[in-house]
Amino acid sequence: PRFGSQLVKVEREGIDLVIALDVSLSMLAEDVQPNRMERAKREIVDLVEGLQGDRVGLVVFAGEAVALCPLTVDYDAALMLARSVDVFSVSEPGSALGDAIEVATAMFEGSQGGDKVIILITDGENQTGDPDAAARLAAEQGIRVFAIGLGNPKGELIPERGPDGTVVGYKKDARGQTVLSRLDEATLQRVAQASGGQYLPATSDGLEIQAVYDAIAGMQRKLIKGEFVERRKERFVFPLAAALFLLLLDAMLTTRASGSRNRVLHTGMVALALAALGLLNTSPAMAGSVKRGQVRAGNKAYHNGDYGKAFSMYREALGDSTRPPKDAQGVFYNGGNALYMDGKYEPAVEYYQRSYSPDSLLTGRMLYNRGNALLKGGRAKEAIESYVQALQYLPDDEDTRHNLELALAMSQQQQQQQEQQQQQKGDQNDQSQQKDQNQPSQSDSTSSYSQQQPQDGDQDEQQQPPPDSTQTRQQPDSSRAQPQEADSTMAPLTEEQMRQLSPEDAMRILQALEDREQELQKERRKAAFRKLKRSGKDW
Repeated sequence: PRFGSQLVKVEREGIDLVIALDVSLSMLAEDVQPNRMERAKREIVDLVEGLQGDRVGLVVFAGEAVALCPLTVDYDAALMLARSVDVFSVSEPGSALGDAIEVATAMFEGSQGGDKVIILITDGENQTGDPDAAARLAAEQGIRVFAIGLGNPKGELIPERGPDGTVVGYKKDARGQTVLSRLDEATLQRVAQASGGQYLPATSDGLEIQAVYDAIAGMQRKLIKGEFVERRKERFVFPLAAALFLLLLDAMLTTRASGSRNRVLHTGMVALALAALGLLNTSPAMAGSVKRGQVRAGNKAYHNGDYGKAFSMYREALGDSTRPPKDAQGVFYNGGNALYMDGKYEPAVEYYQRSYSPDSLLTGRMLYNRGNALLKGGRAKEAIESYVQALQYLPDDEDTRHNLELALAMSQQQQQQQEQQQQQKGDQNDQSQQKDQNQPSQSDSTSSYSQQQPQDGDQDEQQQPPPDSTQTRQQPDSSRAQPQEADSTMAPLTEEQMRQLSPEDAMRILQALEDREQELQKERRKAAFRKLKRSGKDW
């Protein structure tokens, strides 16, 4: 039996493979059952479940492309994300094959050795971008594109459903004409040919997936460096121990009538089995693991807002902190979050650092939160470095980019203040001691947001933005500062639990966020209108 989970470091040989999934409205057409979208997701599941040692990433696209999952050997995480996508996963309407290939190509940056493959799963309709040029660019970087085409070349209607799931009509274009979505095989064939890949029309028996496996089998593989992945814990030792105990008991009760030879053989088998059991019990996976009960208790306390108790539970879960368990990254991350929420930014930085693993999916979130803790502590230069590193894992994250800009502004302000203080110190040396005591520095009253405060003091003033800044995002957001089980599963957390600012500051920041969101929505609507004006299509 298996229950519970643990983080296991694995090393394999394989290739790097990115799946680009079309999530545009045309994928709701039902010329394949149940529809193109669900069939595409099934294709991904079948593909990933058959991989052996390869790293897989995921891109979703409609009118724009988004990198959803970085290259990883954690197939469970990749499949969880793939199963969760739908036609609302990308806000921009339309279908941009070229953008999808470009974003997928960018995900291979830093990948050395071995062959690289993009699996494009789509109906092939393209309204924006140049997929042929994107495929040629991918080919120049040694990347082959395999295109799996879904749909009917003759076309299919796109149903529109009501809240109860019944069809209430069919998609119409801007002129009121019913849309007929066609599989564009010609485009997909050109893309595959330009990159040295292959076009594979989807079949009812999944022959296209086998064709992908056959192609991958002949490709050059590389050693995939160790990554931490979640694995279910084997619990066969406990029923095995019970069975062996009964076997031993039976051996002890064997009557003399059975003969000495058989008895020796019987007990010998028991001894051998018990030796094997002892060997299993000394395996690394069974020794030095985090204490799951304490982790769960810590998560519960965290959700209740008792961050001090949460940290104590996480610390107990780690046992001897000088020799932490191998699967401790998630618990160190939790401990850093609890310390941060408790206002203890300096030790939070240390705990975040101890949760670091170059191949962990937590890394981007950890570096973001570490930067926030450094910035809260007034260490702007170090925060800049942490945000820059976070962007390597979260290249499109607006919060990280914003906080990086804020840290740069704070660093510059601190530098200017330091220069002012040095100048003031020189001026004060020329004045009398009485004037030095009675005349405060004017600059101190205007630049207090960047002052270095004691680590156990009020840090709120340190994170105020400069006069030309509109907002701050220094508290960990709801996707980055939530407690995690030791198996790295994220848990929900309300924004109210995350706030560490005064009510006045919170209202000011919320208003700034609302204003900024309205501006972004306007920009997105304008961009979408420009695209629609060029193509006339939003499916």
